[in-house]
Amino acid sequence: MDEKILVVDDEDSIRTSLAGILEDDGFRVLFANDGVTALDVVKKEMPDLVLLDIWMPRMDGIETLQKLKELYPALLVIMMSGHGTIETAVKSTKIGAYDFIEKPLSLEKLLLCIRNALGMLRLKDENETLRDLAFRDRQMTGTSPAMLKLKEQIKLVAPSNASVLITGENGTGKELVARSIHFHSQRKDKPFVEINCAAIPEELIESELFGHEKGAFTGAVAQKKGKFDLADGGTIFLDEIGDMSLKTQAKVLRILQERKFERVGGNRTIEVDVRIIAATNKVLEEEIRSGAFREDLYYRLNVVPFTVPPLRERREDVPALIEHFLEMFCVREGLERKNISLEALEVLKKGTW
Repeated sequence: MDEKILVVDDEDSIRTSLAGILEDDGFRVLFANDGVTALDVVKKEMPDLVLLDIWMPRMDGIETLQKLKELYPALLVIMMSGHGTIETAVKSTKIGAYDFIEKPLSLEKLLLCIRNALGMLRLKDENETLRDLAFRDRQMTGTSPAMLKLKEQIKLVAPSNASVLITGENGTGKELVARSIHFHSQRKDKPFVEINCAAIPEELIESELFGHEKGAFTGAVAQKKGKFDLADGGTIFLDEIGDMSLKTQAKVLRILQERKFERVGGNRTIEVDVRIIAATNKVLEEEIRSGAFREDLYYRLNVVPFTVPPLRERREDVPALIEHFLEMFCVREGLERKNISLEALEVLKKGTW
């Protein structure tokens, strides 16, 4: 165990007592006797957890907590006080404290609280690592100028909440672009929900997107949440939006404009916070001219346009893609690493991709 814990308290006896307890339990202990010093120690040492007293000179614990959370939102802070009130505890929690412990400190309760907090932090780190590994298995492979430009564009656009329209032929990786945008955004810890608009019958698409109330239609035996509900706080990926009916397009447009919708068969208006990424293999300008796609929806979606080039326009990426898929399949099947011959590689590079 090598976690660092910063003890912030103006009483020498408390700091000394906590140091002995925590060091015996395997922690590395740092000290500060006031909030100002604590901010400096956190900046230099970046502890895993802070034990923060509330009543201190120069800067009290509440003000220190506020500043810590502004600078380091993910930092774990446990508040301590010998004069605690429910109001103070609630205020600390609202600011972002992990927990509030009253003095005199119970050794058992203190260590349990610390272990739970650090356990949660480790679990979060493990989940992020697993998510990163899972994403890398499906990430875009290639170092051609076209792919490098696309990756750079993704990094620039991802932090915003702007709607994105991705165009490209079937099989070019439009879904991977959408996932990459989500993964690099501030919404990455929230849901990424996808739906293929071309794969769902017209009579079911609204129920899939917006959900339905019990009794809304034959077979609706219970309330059901739709994809927009499930994506709240995250990203929804509307694949093949060019195949969506005009009626459904109007409802999607309303969400883009007002962030509101109603379930099929319901009257209650539901508000959602979602980023919309859409994709199509059609030329939507032509669909607009033929009356098959709404022009106002097109302009709402096309805030940030992406075009994914087909492999035939970036043949230099073929070797890297082959290596990627060979490695992936060998790992999945538990096989020894395989190689491809130069002759086979040349044949694949000349393929009609």
